[in-house]
Amino acid sequence: MADPPDRERLDMTVWHEQQHEPITWEMFLEIDDDIRRDLEIVDGFVVPREQRRREHQKVGTRLSLALERAAVEQVRRSGGAECYETNTEVDVLLWEVPATARKPDAVLHRCIPDFEQLAAEHCLVVAEVLSTWSGRRDRVHKMADYADAGIPHYWLVSFDKVGALSIERHALTGGRRGYAHIGTTHRDMGPVAVSATDPFPTEILWEELEIAPKV
Repeated sequence: MADPPDRERLDMTVWHEQQHEPITWEMFLEIDDDIRRDLEIVDGFVVPREQRRREHQKVGTRLSLALERAAVEQVRRSGGAECYETNTEVDVLLWEVPATARKPDAVLHRCIPDFEQLAAEHCLVVAEVLSTWSGRRDRVHKMADYADAGIPHYWLVSFDKVGALSIERHALTGGRRGYAHIGTTHRDMGPVAVSATDPFPTEILWEELEIAPKV
């Protein structure tokens, strides 16, 4: 196998155009933060993230905030014995060799020290917001990666100009390989977007996921 490319020979702004050999996780982290925020790494190859409209990003943020509220409630129920955090568009290391990391639109994970890299083993729920540009990647490639990494829950969220429109929930169940579809909710089915007991009791309302201005 050829040695990883010399980092001095690589133009950080055009990884996806000129990379011919895989790089390491450490080399990926050396890419400037402003550039790396729009990149992922899959099997050692850097790939650009899909185009995301402002509405797409807003829905991801609303979902993260709703998960954070549910997480805080669970921490209180546990008397502080449990600790959870949420994040948006942060690198989640799935495995180091070959280096693979995704940036989910929202992620619920166990608390980790500030200096520790967020990894699949910490994650309980990852969610991707579907768009024209990301549908196949989210439904096929990312779904397979998250399942292979052992992340228990994967949510797919569609949206319109009002906010989240539907949520598909998938989970690793019964030791099977890959996710099983465990339910889909639509906004016209009632006020509750998510009602779940795993990884802990969670209820999210559609109104929490709205992005349109209140009138």
